[in-house]
Amino acid sequence: MNLLIVDDEYYSVESIRRKLETNRPEIDRIFCAYNINQALDCFAQNEIDIMICDIEMPGGNGLELLNSIRSRNLETICIFLTAYARFEYISNAMKLSSSDYLLKPVEDEQLYAALDKAQVQLHKRKKDQLNTLYASYWKESELALMEQFWLDLFTHAVSARAEDILLELKYRKLDAGQASGSFFLLIIQADFTSLFQTDRSLYEFALKNIVREYFYARQELPATVRITEQFFALPLPAAGRTHEKITDLCRQALQYFVPHFPVPFNFFLSGEALSMSRLAVRCEEMLQAAHRNVAHENHIFDLSGSPAMGEDIIRPALPVERWSNFLHTGDVESLRTESSAWLSQLRHSGEATRESLTAFYYDFLRILLGSIDQDQEGAFLALHDQLARQSADQACSSIRLLQELVTDMLTVYAKCSEQARLQDNAVSTVKSYIRNHLYEELNRDSLAAMVYLNPDYLSHLFKRETGFSLTNYIIETRIQESKRLLSRRDMSIQDIAITCGFQNISYFSRQFKRATGMTPREFRKSGPPR
Repeated sequence: MNLLIVDDEYYSVESIRRKLETNRPEIDRIFCAYNINQALDCFAQNEIDIMICDIEMPGGNGLELLNSIRSRNLETICIFLTAYARFEYISNAMKLSSSDYLLKPVEDEQLYAALDKAQVQLHKRKKDQLNTLYASYWKESELALMEQFWLDLFTHAVSARAEDILLELKYRKLDAGQASGSFFLLIIQADFTSLFQTDRSLYEFALKNIVREYFYARQELPATVRITEQFFALPLPAAGRTHEKITDLCRQALQYFVPHFPVPFNFFLSGEALSMSRLAVRCEEMLQAAHRNVAHENHIFDLSGSPAMGEDIIRPALPVERWSNFLHTGDVESLRTESSAWLSQLRHSGEATRESLTAFYYDFLRILLGSIDQDQEGAFLALHDQLARQSADQACSSIRLLQELVTDMLTVYAKCSEQARLQDNAVSTVKSYIRNHLYEELNRDSLAAMVYLNPDYLSHLFKRETGFSLTNYIIETRIQESKRLLSRRDMSIQDIAITCGFQNISYFSRQFKRATGMTPREFRKSGPPR
C-alpha cells in the first residue's frame, strides 16, 4: 500500500510521515509533495492508494487536485486535512468521494482512525475489482465450456438422455436450467480448408464473432460449435424466437456479411424448437442432409419437413467414347466445354447428389488416364501431382469445386500433351544445348525444365536413347572438347578447364585422367591422338 502526503507546510508533512513510518508498518511507501504540481508528478510515476491532503495551498487547493485525479479515473482514497471548517469545502469533498475531513491540529487517534477507515475502503474496493475480474474470466470460460458441452452432445460423447444431460451440466458447473429449455438448431456450412492456414484461422475467428452478434441476444451465451471442417452449429434458445425470424436473419446474413468471405455459405435450419435430448438426434439428421447438398451455394435450407434432400437418382452414363476421341485428337477445348455443360445440366436438374458427383469424378479420371500411352507416362507426372493435391471427397462436395477441378485437370493435361509431343525431340535438344553451353553450370533440373519434362523422366529417356546418364554425358562431352582444345596448343590448361565448364583445374585434371589415363599436361605433350 502506497500513501501520499500533500501539504505546503514542510514540518506538518514531516511530522505525519514520521508518525506513520513508526506506527503504520503496513504502509509500503510514503511519498511527500508540497504543492499540486509535485503531487501530480507523483501520481504520474507511482500507484497511490491513499492520499492525505491539505486544502488551502499556494498554486491551487486540494479539492482541485482531487478533481484532477478523479478526471483521470484514479480511485485513490483521499483524507482531507485542513485548518478551515468551511461548508463549501466539506460539500465539495463529499462530492469527490473523499474518505474523511479532518481539522488541524489533528490528534493522532483521529488520524489513525481515518487511516483505518480508508484501509477498509481500499480492501473492499480491491476485493470488488478482483471479483469483477474473476466474473469476467468465468464468463469467457463459461462460453468455451458450453460450446464443448454442445460438441460432446452432438458427437455422442455425452448421452442424449434427459437425466444424463442434467447431470452433465451440473458436473461442468453450467446452467442446469438449460436442460429443460428448447432450442432451434441452425447449421452453417462454410468450408475454409482451401485457404492458407493463417487465412483459415482468421476467417473462422471472424465467422464466429459475426454469427454471435447476428443470431444471439446480448444476454444469451452465444455458443457457436465447430462440428467438422466446414459445419458450425448454433443451438438458439427458443424463447423470443420463431422459425421465420431466424430465416430472416439468415437472409440478412447472405446479403450483408457473407459476401465479405472468400467462400460460399449455406444455412440449414431445423423446423421446430426441440429439447436438448432430441436436438442431438436432429443435428445428425441435418448434417446428413447438408452433406448431400452439392448443387446449391449461398442458400437457405428449410428442414422443417423430412431432412432428406432428394433420393439418389441414376444419371446417364458419360459419353466415354466421344470424350476419349476428343483427347486422342488433341481437342481438349471441346472436352472442357462438354464436361462443364454436363455438370451444369446436372446442377439445374435438381438431381445432383454427392454419389452422382463421385461417379462422374472417377469416370472422368478413367477417360483422362486411359488416353495416355504407356511410353508417355513420364510426361504426365504433373497430372498425377495435380490429382494428388485434392481428395475425391473434397472435390465432390459441390458441383462448383468439381467443375474447377475438371478445368484444372484439362489445363494440365493439355500442357502435358504438348510435352509428350515434344519428348521425341527432347534428347537431341538437350544434347545440342549441352554442346553449345559447356561453360555454363548444367544440371538435370534446368535441362528438364528447358524441354518441359519431369527431371526423372528426362534422365530415364536420355539413358535409354544414349546409353549415358545425363551427368556422365555432360562430363564426357566436356572431356572431348577439352581434348580438342589441348591439341590446338593456343590456350592455357586453366583457360581450357574454365571454357569446358570445369570450375577448378584440379577437378578438371582428375576427370580428364579418369577418362583418358593421362593428365591434361601429359596429353598435350604426347601430341594429338593418332
